[in-house]
Amino acid sequence: MRSHDSTPPRKPPPIDEAEQVLLAKAHDTKIWSAWHDQHYHFIFHYALSRLGNHQDAEDIASEVFLEAMKGIARFKYRGRPILAWFYGIAHHLVSRRRRETSRATRLVEKQANIQPQTTEFENASLESLTLQTALERLKPQHREVLVLRFLLELPTRRVAELIGKTEAATYSLQVRAIDSLRGKLPK
Repeated sequence: MRSHDSTPPRKPPPIDEAEQVLLAKAHDTKIWSAWHDQHYHFIFHYALSRLGNHQDAEDIASEVFLEAMKGIARFKYRGRPILAWFYGIAHHLVSRRRRETSRATRLVEKQANIQPQTTEFENASLESLTLQTALERLKPQHREVLVLRFLLELPTRRVAELIGKTEAATYSLQVRAIDSLRGKLPK
């Protein structure tokens, strides 16, 4: 019998997402903290790419985790990455924020009897404004795949997981989205 074991202690094996969901449902703060650390950056950049405002993106990213905590009891894990659930929440919150902002802007402009501004984005260059305008004219599904793939620089496999499609279907959607975007950009 050895009195001194020179092997380093082993780390516990990583737990899979199904187990993480069970722990999250049991209000395990370590899981929620790990999810926040792992996914906040992605959610923030998704919201920023859609809203163009740092403060709004921070608000949305934080709100995603609050909504997730409220809804975890109803969440059913079906093998898709947990980030796909967060992404779905973020997508809903961003869409709601854009509708609210649009309504408020139209109301203020109507009351002030001023012309609508061409952009809501702060300090946007003409080139990024042109691209943003073209993106806004795309079908929502086309816009989402382009934002995830090129603005957030996710691999096609990851985009497919997030939108719930196969890689082949996602690639085809991406090709159609790029063609559509080309048609919306000035020649």
